[in-house]
Amino acid sequence: MDVTLLKAILLAVISLVTLGFGLLPLKVMAILSHKQGKYAETAALATSLLSCFSGGVFLGVCFLDLLPGALESFESFKKDAQWETEYPWVPLLFMIGFFMVNIFETMIAKSFGHADAWHARRKCTTTYSPDANVEEACDTDSIDSRVAIVRSLTFVLALMFHSSLEGFAFGVQHSTVSVASLFCGIIAHKAVVAFSVGTKLAEAHPNKKWIVVVLISALALVASLGGVIGIILQNSSMDMEVKDGVICLLVTLSLGTFIYITFFEIVVPENSKSYNKYAQWISSVIGFAIIAGVMAFDEA
Repeated sequence: MDVTLLKAILLAVISLVTLGFGLLPLKVMAILSHKQGKYAETAALATSLLSCFSGGVFLGVCFLDLLPGALESFESFKKDAQWETEYPWVPLLFMIGFFMVNIFETMIAKSFGHADAWHARRKCTTTYSPDANVEEACDTDSIDSRVAIVRSLTFVLALMFHSSLEGFAFGVQHSTVSVASLFCGIIAHKAVVAFSVGTKLAEAHPNKKWIVVVLISALALVASLGGVIGIILQNSSMDMEVKDGVICLLVTLSLGTFIYITFFEIVVPENSKSYNKYAQWISSVIGFAIIAGVMAFDEA
């Protein structure tokens, strides 16, 4: 089979697997949310453990996948640019990405939350017009909803960039053997990460499933788009210095985004809940161990 055709077929499979595993948590969460009575507490614990599992997965992605990739890209950039430096540029850049997301979320919370607090309370005051008996509805939940949407969008955008780079790396492969081996590593990685992303999104937007569907669909599409770009550029001339520099910059900034969201949006909030801490810890370790295993398989 022609290598280009094989890559096109496998890219479609990658997108379908990402879509399927990303949307699976919607069904899982729907089942858990309908539990009542003595099963309600068990369902809540299961939801928390799924989130902790997701946190472990994202920790693995951060430190076993993104960080080594950023360091490798930086070393390639230094070699191509003939630049000698011992300054820790990669840690500096991912901390810049970390603080960028931090101030971005602070600004969002300030705009939608604290700054609108008085306005929201005023909207909640029941008033009646003398001309029309219409009660003004209170909609303070929409503030938290908008903040959650922005957070989810920021998170998925960072993951989409990472996904596009994976697709690009897949698209530039030349031989059938390299295509097949890289596909096996990517598909295992995609399945775990997509399920974890879907879990986090389903938990953040329990009443707006369309948001989860749209974001997961976009994530599934981006991997294929990255692969298509890689296929197109496979035989084209490209300045390796520029390519490595841009990839290093963007991967490192996205790493800071991942680290912020993993700790401040998943790990810390879940650990603050009054569930079995050992079970939460084990769930996180399992998530991390799966990514470690996938990365080891990819190296084999």
